[in-house]
Amino acid sequence: MTSADVIDAIGKRLARAAPPNSRVVLFGSHARGTADPSSDYDVLVIEPNVASPIRESVRLRDALDELDVPIDVVVIDEAKAARRGVVSGTMVEQALREGRLLAST
Repeated sequence: MTSADVIDAIGKRLARAAPPNSRVVLFGSHARGTADPSSDYDVLVIEPNVASPIRESVRLRDALDELDVPIDVVVIDEAKAARRGVVSGTMVEQALREGRLLAST
């Protein structure tokens, strides 16, 4: 499976698994086009409301298990994404600035 195939599969699987009105953003080296064979896939999932970001991250990561590649899934709610997305140097700001939207549910 090529990295393009993996990215496509990540977008499709998370679009099915994430709640309505969520966004799935690929960021990091795969979004920048600088990935090497040891690079993982970094994904930010922005959801309207998240009771437990850690539990939700695990749940969404489970939807990707069959891909058998290293994937980091970070989950944040829309309000925090809006606040952190304007703070230079934060992971959320970087993901929103350089990231690639894979899905919007």
